[in-house]
Amino acid sequence: MSNIVTIAGVQSARITYKGRPVCTTQQLAQFYGCAEKNIGDNHANNRDRFEEGKHFVKLEGAALQAFKNCPENFGSVAPRAPALILWTELGAGRHAKMLTTDKAWDVFEEMEEAYFSRALAGDAAALSAPVETKPARVRGRTPLDQVKVINFVGDALKDVPGIRLDVVAAAKLQAFEQHTGIDFSEFRRALPPVTLERMVRLNPTQIGARIAEQTGRAKCSSQLVNKVLLELGLQRKVEDGYVLTEAGTKYGEVLPFKAKNAHHGNQIDWWESVVDVVRENIPAADGKRGSGGSVIPLKPRQAPDEPQAALL
Repeated sequence: MSNIVTIAGVQSARITYKGRPVCTTQQLAQFYGCAEKNIGDNHANNRDRFEEGKHFVKLEGAALQAFKNCPENFGSVAPRAPALILWTELGAGRHAKMLTTDKAWDVFEEMEEAYFSRALAGDAAALSAPVETKPARVRGRTPLDQVKVINFVGDALKDVPGIRLDVVAAAKLQAFEQHTGIDFSEFRRALPPVTLERMVRLNPTQIGARIAEQTGRAKCSSQLVNKVLLELGLQRKVEDGYVLTEAGTKYGEVLPFKAKNAHHGNQIDWWESVVDVVRENIPAADGKRGSGGSVIPLKPRQAPDEPQAALL
């Protein structure tokens, strides 16, 4: 079997130490496409994260000379080098993590298969051993890193309009289970049940956009939506906004919010079912309701800066 492997387009001799696949700092730098100094600095700045014998082997003196004298390792170390660091598969993975680039992770996965594979190392038992089935991984990271990535994505989704926090929590738990193998079913059962129509949260602007699309109106402003919600008794006006009425609790809920300018309070999050109710009660151009019901005189148009959220 050839001892030459190609990693990330770089051809290199595959070396071993005591029957274990290892690679030099020079090889790691070539594979990852970085300077050798990057590898050395990452090791020096994170010594507590590297365990000798597990992540690397340091050769010097007689051990180094014996390594140099081995024909298979010829040329893998400078003739006058006083010491040599050989990185194991776990050590190479540590460096891929510290380089924090997608390329480094892609290269490391390539190294796992083509360089550190037990079959290539001559472990015949690996060829007949049953294949272990593992959950799909997130970029090859550890379970803790996978959880962090999933949690980061879940937190980002919480700010997307129309997303419910309990739905995000359920999705995160499911992803945690898939990527770590841990059973989170008890946690999922603890979440409150959510009906489909309550999974979408809308503000008056979004309600107006839905109605404009459904009816072909050029525009359905948030002011007009708020006016209809007032007339239907689903909300009432207060000094600094709107509050939900008892009748309105059938179509929405009040949740806390915090704006980017540090302003915070409570807002009404309307559910999908309110769109039909508002649409059927918005006056058409001739003053009649969309459903053909009685005409209710409308008050003068409210100012453009009228609050859309319920602030208590």
